[in-house]
Amino acid sequence: MKDELHQVQASILKELLFHNGTNFSSLNKLGLTNDHFTFHLKRLMEEGVVEKNGKKYSLTQAGKTYAHMLDVDALVMEKQGTCTVAVTAKKVIDGKVHYLVQQRLKEPLYGYFGFINGKIRFGEFSVDTAQRELEEETGLTGKPTVLCVAHKIRGPRRSEIKLDHFFFLYLVKKPIGKLKDTKEGKNYWMTLDKIKKLKTFPGFKSYLDAVEKETFTPYFEHFIKVDNI
Repeated sequence: MKDELHQVQASILKELLFHNGTNFSSLNKLGLTNDHFTFHLKRLMEEGVVEKNGKKYSLTQAGKTYAHMLDVDALVMEKQGTCTVAVTAKKVIDGKVHYLVQQRLKEPLYGYFGFINGKIRFGEFSVDTAQRELEEETGLTGKPTVLCVAHKIRGPRRSEIKLDHFFFLYLVKKPIGKLKDTKEGKNYWMTLDKIKKLKTFPGFKSYLDAVEKETFTPYFEHFIKVDNI
């Protein structure tokens, strides 16, 4: 199903959330013509959200999960922030501590530097995401340690949010493997002093500070004003 839902279909889902197993006429709270209402009801059935048993209509198991995201007052699907991980690694090169950073080669924020990041898949633990993303994007493996969890919101203003992410920040000490690049990013080993001079992601300093301290930082939230997303 799509993130955006027609008002009629949203009305049907709302009714079934509170009265699962309802007849045709009871579902038509908007008083539409039978043909008009049937069109939208059939769309929900085709999507596997609603099923018919005898003369009663009910939410399928998938429909219950989907309808759970409905704002029953505004009749719109609620948007939520994306759960992601950011992961870096550290190693000593020529007697100096270096950290793994990546130059992003895709939009948004093309060309900016930061840590390896990726979305947490449905049903996946964040630590597993960190291991997977590190190996896929850099060729390195190791044991990730969580350093902080943060909620980062970005956009021109608070009323115009463009990006909304929950980040689990991980650090891998003594990584194993040969560093590689991918089409998504070019990877480097750099000292903290050099990283601080790069064009990094907006709000990146908070994560760099957490990595430098190597102590768990309690959950924090911040809004970052960014115009060019």
